[in-house]
Amino acid sequence: MKYWVLCLLICMTCGCGGSDAPQTTVEQDVFAEVTGLGDTYADEKMFQDAFVSGAAPQNREDYGKYAYVIDGEAEIDGDQATVPVKVIGGIVSSQEGDSAAKKKAGEKTETKMTWKLQREGKEWKLKEAPLPG
Repeated sequence: MKYWVLCLLICMTCGCGGSDAPQTTVEQDVFAEVTGLGDTYADEKMFQDAFVSGAAPQNREDYGKYAYVIDGEAEIDGDQATVPVKVIGGIVSSQEGDSAAKKKAGEKTETKMTWKLQREGKEWKLKEAPLPG
């Protein structure tokens, strides 16, 4: 019994899994770039870094007016990816206070768009991320 308790304590102390961080799939990496864009618009450098060199749109502030939801399967071909994205309008930043609560449900819009990404080194970056209108 004494050895059983000792073995149990050793197992609890050492753990029983590997120390490697879980690996993400290529599709998960692509999706993370799309859904994270709404968080980067407030910072010029982060917004520029989300896009391939020279591809960042000039209307950076407009990207904060929308939420982005993956709306299907990504098509990945080597270093290129195409992702169907639902662009949801009528979403207001929490930085604007209570105005989000004043929005009517009828003011919300959903538009399906296709965004393109490209791998630069080990990172996926947006190449084309059109907004409605």
